[in-house]
Amino acid sequence: MLIDLHAHSYLSKGCDLDPRNVLERAAMFGLDGVAFTETNTQDGCDELFDLGAKAKLKVFVGLELLTDRGQYLCFFPKPELAPEPVQLWGSNRDKPWSAAECLPKLKSLGAAIVAARPYDRDSQNPAMDFIRSLNLLSAVEGYNARVKQTSNDLAVEAAEALKLPCTGGSDARGSLDEVGRGATFFKRDIKTQPELVAELLKGEFWPVMAGELPRLTRPGEAQAARKGGGGGRGGKQRRRR
Repeated sequence: MLIDLHAHSYLSKGCDLDPRNVLERAAMFGLDGVAFTETNTQDGCDELFDLGAKAKLKVFVGLELLTDRGQYLCFFPKPELAPEPVQLWGSNRDKPWSAAECLPKLKSLGAAIVAARPYDRDSQNPAMDFIRSLNLLSAVEGYNARVKQTSNDLAVEAAEALKLPCTGGSDARGSLDEVGRGATFFKRDIKTQPELVAELLKGEFWPVMAGELPRLTRPGEAQAARKGGGGGRGGKQRRRR
C-alpha cells in the first residue's frame, strides 16, 4: 500500500492547496492514501476525515511540528482528541517550541513520531545529528521530494545508525505538481487512522520515489526506484545518481 505520509493543504499557513485536488493528483500516480500533516496543527481533521469518507483514496491526519531542533511528523490514533500544540506550550511566535520538551510529551500521548527532513539546511532550525540522540522516534523521513538528495542520504544514514525504518513523502505545499513525488510503501493494507499508527510503530515500510525522477540514471535504477527497491531496515531507496 502506497501512502504519501507528508502533504499539506490550505489548513497549513502559507499553503493554498485544496485537499480534494491533492487526492485527485495522488490518485493519478497510483497512490492509495495521503496523510495531511498540517504545520503545527490538527485543527480541521474532521473536515479531512469527512473528505476521506467520500474519496477513492484513504485520508489520514497528522501534524508537522516545528521545533528548535527540527521538524517532526506526529500521528495520533485519534487526532481529533489530541491537544493542539499551542494549547500545550503556548505561542511560538517569539521562540520556537523546545524539541526536548515537546517530543516526549507527544510520545506519552500516543503519537508515532517521524523526524522530517532532518538534514535539510534550507529549512529553519534543522535537526541534523540531534535526531541521533533521540530514542522515541518511530522512523526517519528518508525521502522528501522537496529536499536535496544529499540531505535525504544523510537522513537514511542516520536511520540506519538508529536501526529505524524510513518513510517517504512529497511534502507538497506550493503546487499540485509536487503531489505524488514521494510515498511510503506499507506491507499491509491500512484502512483506519489507528491502523496507520500501529503500522508506523511496527516499522515494516519503505520510502518510495514516485512521479518524475531526476535525470542521469544508471540502467535499470529508475524502475527499481519507482517500486521502492532498497535494502536494510532503513529501507534506503534506490535513486538516480
